[in-house]
Amino acid sequence: MNFVHKLKDFFSAQPLPHSALQVTSSYISGIHLSAKDRKLKSHFVLPIARGIIQPSFEKANIKDSSLLQKALQEGVEKFNVYGQSVALLLPELSQRSFVFSFDSFPANSKEKEQLIRFRIKKHMPLLSEDVRISYDMLQSKETKKIISSVARSAVVSDYENFFGQLRLKIKDVGLPLLALSHLLNWQEEKDFFLINIEKDSFGLLAVTNAMPSFYRQKPLMVRDEKSFLSIGIQNIVQEIENTVQFIQDKEKKEIASLWIRIGLLDSQEDVLSSLESRLNMPIQNTGTLVGLHLSRQEKMILSPLIGKLL
Repeated sequence: MNFVHKLKDFFSAQPLPHSALQVTSSYISGIHLSAKDRKLKSHFVLPIARGIIQPSFEKANIKDSSLLQKALQEGVEKFNVYGQSVALLLPELSQRSFVFSFDSFPANSKEKEQLIRFRIKKHMPLLSEDVRISYDMLQSKETKKIISSVARSAVVSDYENFFGQLRLKIKDVGLPLLALSHLLNWQEEKDFFLINIEKDSFGLLAVTNAMPSFYRQKPLMVRDEKSFLSIGIQNIVQEIENTVQFIQDKEKKEIASLWIRIGLLDSQEDVLSSLESRLNMPIQNTGTLVGLHLSRQEKMILSPLIGKLL
């Protein structure tokens, strides 16, 4: 089983549900597949008011559950999946993710988690015991790679309880960037960056030799569209350039392309154009990997959910 297929089981070894939701600070999106052939049956993208969701690793993300429930009612009704299981993609800033290399790895599950927790605590010395750690191991001839994500139990439970009130069962919790990675053929691309840009965050997964090598997550401290198109893009470009240099120094590899998903309801084309003018690298839109009858904007917004379930 190759890495892309194995990522399908990153947070759960159970079969994936037929519906999935993505939560961000500016919108909630969802897709529902038919049970028979897993074809796209319905979808929605619902903008939400600023401040209802405030992604955070430490604190509860849902700041106004009544307003969020009101905003979601229409989308959930279109789903018609009450009482059924759904996959949920949490905001990047609600979790922390890492790529670790090991020469050897214990067989015992408890020892595995203890070792991963030990490595995570090197990066997060004040890590609480109240966390959920998920991981997967990928192996090449040279090394074993562990891609791991950690989230506060209280943060995940807050989402689970909220959607439970809507009679939705959260079966699988995941990361947008890892879900996006399912859309790519790693054996063909081999050396690339996969980038997820939201209004409040920037996530980057570096892949070299068709294996994960680095995961970076950063908040974007911008207040409006104008500051995003100036300060936000400047910060993104700087992060990409810094990571290119880091990969060149550490892995001795040249990054061949950037695959970018822009999770903004507006200004997608402006952001792409601005990045293309500032970065001296080929840029690809993840929406082009979505072979469905959707608009260009919908393909871009929904691509993490499509990667998660299809």
